[in-house]
Amino acid sequence: MIKACVGLVGALVLTACTTTVTTRSVAMLEGEIVATTPTGYCVDDEVSTPQTGFVVLAPCATLGAAEAAPGVIGVATLQVGPPDSGSVAGAEIALRDFLITDAGTALLSQSGDPDGVDILSTQAFNSQVMIHFTDTAPPPMAGLQNEEWRAFTDINGRLVTIAVRGLTVAPLQDGPGAALLKLILAGVQAATDIGAGETALEI
Repeated sequence: MIKACVGLVGALVLTACTTTVTTRSVAMLEGEIVATTPTGYCVDDEVSTPQTGFVVLAPCATLGAAEAAPGVIGVATLQVGPPDSGSVAGAEIALRDFLITDAGTALLSQSGDPDGVDILSTQAFNSQVMIHFTDTAPPPMAGLQNEEWRAFTDINGRLVTIAVRGLTVAPLQDGPGAALLKLILAGVQAATDIGAGETALEI
């Protein structure tokens, strides 16, 4: 369980916990969407509910798997919205502009307080919006840094939101944080788009 494991992670040194998890690819929402993890990452089966569209990804070593830590260490959440919730394609600039308003930063904040959010950078292109920010509110899981990389996109008409944070003991910097976000985003696809022979995504 990632909440218990995060506290055991030293700077780039991971201690395995009791749960043995090696799930690398998970079908969400009765198989409509498939999420495939980057190399060194696994699905936290104990807290994820893929049938409702929610998945947590973490280094496999923190979930009990006997393997080395990935080059970039972080924790990610993936949330898929209900049917017809997708609204990013064709409105990328509008969404980007909304996210930097008070109403948008309140949406980004864990506490709903726009004053606690500092926008560091944004990108809007090709049916994707990415935003990098800090949030002074307590993180969604104990032991995570207050800096976050978040992406919004549409898959099969559903809004997909991915959030990535590093650990307070080994915080992510902008380059690695953005790279991990993009890799996780690339691994989320409609089941009909999954091709035979695809390989794991590497950081």
